[in-house]
Amino acid sequence: MGLSGRTLVAMCLGLLLLACAPAREQPAAAPDASTDKPQYGGVLNLPATSDPPTLDLHSSSTVGTSLPVQPAMNPLVRYDPLEPTMTKVEPNLAERWEVSPDGKTFTFHLVKGVKFHQGGDFTAHDAKFSFERQKTPEKGGVRPRRAAFEPVERMDVVDDYTLRVVMTRPYASFLANIAQGWMAMLDKEWVEAGHDPAKEVNGTGPFVFKEYTRGVSVELTKNPSYWKKGYPYLDGVKYFIITDSNTILAACRTGNIVTCDLDNKQEQEDLSKALGDQMRFEKTSGGWGATFVNLSTLRKPYDDLRVRQALALAIDQDAALKVLRDGEGYRQGYMPAKGPWSIPPEELAKFPGYGSDVEKNRAEARRLLAEAGYPNGFRVNMGTRQRPGDENPSIFVKDQWEKIGVIGTLQIIETQKAYEIMDKGDYEVFLWGTAYAFDDPDAIFAEHYTCTAARNYSKLCVEAVDKLFKQQSETLDLEQRRKLVREMEKAALAALPKIVLPISTAGAMGVWNTLRDWRRQPSTYSNRHWEQAWLAKQ
Repeated sequence: MGLSGRTLVAMCLGLLLLACAPAREQPAAAPDASTDKPQYGGVLNLPATSDPPTLDLHSSSTVGTSLPVQPAMNPLVRYDPLEPTMTKVEPNLAERWEVSPDGKTFTFHLVKGVKFHQGGDFTAHDAKFSFERQKTPEKGGVRPRRAAFEPVERMDVVDDYTLRVVMTRPYASFLANIAQGWMAMLDKEWVEAGHDPAKEVNGTGPFVFKEYTRGVSVELTKNPSYWKKGYPYLDGVKYFIITDSNTILAACRTGNIVTCDLDNKQEQEDLSKALGDQMRFEKTSGGWGATFVNLSTLRKPYDDLRVRQALALAIDQDAALKVLRDGEGYRQGYMPAKGPWSIPPEELAKFPGYGSDVEKNRAEARRLLAEAGYPNGFRVNMGTRQRPGDENPSIFVKDQWEKIGVIGTLQIIETQKAYEIMDKGDYEVFLWGTAYAFDDPDAIFAEHYTCTAARNYSKLCVEAVDKLFKQQSETLDLEQRRKLVREMEKAALAALPKIVLPISTAGAMGVWNTLRDWRRQPSTYSNRHWEQAWLAKQ
């Protein structure tokens, strides 16, 4: 399907193609998954590390929701599922679009004849409703990506299959924002009739939500009336809820599930030795996201910058890299490292906690604690989610803080309860592994670091960050925008709302070679619809 009317300006605005933006370090090419003709049939068995706290993609920010619900949904546009660096946005429910020369008006032309699973027709009224629901949530509603629609002035239904979105200003990353897997299209009449998307799933996607058994599995079955003729190939997708990483590895080894995230080289070596060429190992450039230590700045002593700096200085980042990341990875700020927007390592090293002289750092940490009124340290309640990947870093941080007299009590909390705690800000310190849907400052800072960000869990408002955020967001010159983004990140790092642990490059995803025409991408949130994937017969 052609994208008539897209100029180079429009491409830079929305797609941030490599021709227009600084290049990201390229991951190693994934093995060619298939040169065979796709085959129909089979159920794709996959792992999920937690129960979904909600079935509403608009309200969630966890893979516990996105993994099992995304196959039932479609956005207007999406990232090319077979392009491993996520630099290409392609049509989905919008078959084409135009961007005005001033970058303020986006006109989407929708695919005709699309039906929701429960029978309603998909139209521009549903698209407008789905965007407005995220921009202006109902009272008490949580919308983690509401800031993605902040520049939107109005949305006009031109006709049943044309939606016009008008901005108050040029918006450099609107298309990239709405290409996220979170941007599902919902049935307006269905919701307004009283159905709750948190408890029911009614999408237009390649698979129909069939059954959810808490603590066991989520099952989806093939949509026989899918609007893309010939798709999907699979008969269904089933997510098994497995909270223990060793159990996941065992199931992956036997082929009971066909993908598994591997935290270290040893796990990869063991699977490679056991399975040989039956399994491939897909890596990205390090992934988008990190493990963060969130500090509640509305509470003492975390309202004191000196205390936050001391806690950052106490952590040996080299040891974290060795113990938690198998010795492979790098330090990271608040934007993904080695990306087009990230601060160079030599600049990052100037901020508390990033220097390599551990004894000097800890001596400074003790001095800052004494200056803040805590010469003997203090006690802290530390929370973390009950899921693979979060518990070990929490134990590591707890041990590091004890070296400066900060004694932690660790609480491991089920994911749904953990989200409730974080949304309310009812915590002191909470370690949280967070992935990003894509590498763009509009998305990352609007969701996590501006004063009104939905996931500004630390509740820290830095006026300089908000000012620079607005400036960079409306700047069309990409080099100038890059400079503003770096200044914005430095302002946030200086205020220290959260501590970042090193990002790993050691891990890979083990993928059975029976799974064809699918590629791992840096984001876990935008390539789990499984539309084009198929299973080769063994």
